[in-house]
Amino acid sequence: MLAAGLADKRHIICGPPGPVSGRPPELPLFPVAFVESMAILKPLLLAAALLSTTLPVAAQTRPVARAGQQSATSLDARLSQYGLDLTQRLREVYFAPGDGRAVALLSDAITEFTARKKGLLPELARLSPAARQQALAQLQHSAATQDRQTLLTSPAAAKMAARRQRNPALDYAFRHFDEAQLTTLEPFKAAAE
Repeated sequence: MLAAGLADKRHIICGPPGPVSGRPPELPLFPVAFVESMAILKPLLLAAALLSTTLPVAAQTRPVARAGQQSATSLDARLSQYGLDLTQRLREVYFAPGDGRAVALLSDAITEFTARKKGLLPELARLSPAARQQALAQLQHSAATQDRQTLLTSPAAAKMAARRQRNPALDYAFRHFDEAQLTTLEPFKAAAE
């Protein structure tokens, strides 16, 4: 009886016996005992997966920092990231393959960085005057500002002047970018008046 049960399982795993020529059936890909043990492991694996999703993960918890220290550090990081992102965007503009792409990049940069500047200015205003001057001085002497100055003196910048003379749309986009004063984190002229 046991042999008949194994033959049935072997038929399921291996497929039907070979042709009528009497060849023995092909060997199973997995031994029958292995397949039966996998049936036992399936509920255990499911239970382990469910338990692992309900346990808290230590990597998901954040260390608690003092609010004042965290906000100053966070503001410094955002100011630095603002400068780095702006420099990267200008690099993309100067090395854009065509004038249309440069105009589109400038337009996107004006929209994005105007919003980011509007978000940073109130936070800078909440700082004491000494802390604000220190933050702005660090930004002026950052690597991003030096990279931007290097970019503005590069051959790509010299070529951009000629491209601006040939394409009025590109010239207009650059004038609009300059009017937005995105390279300085001073209050907008309209807000100062």
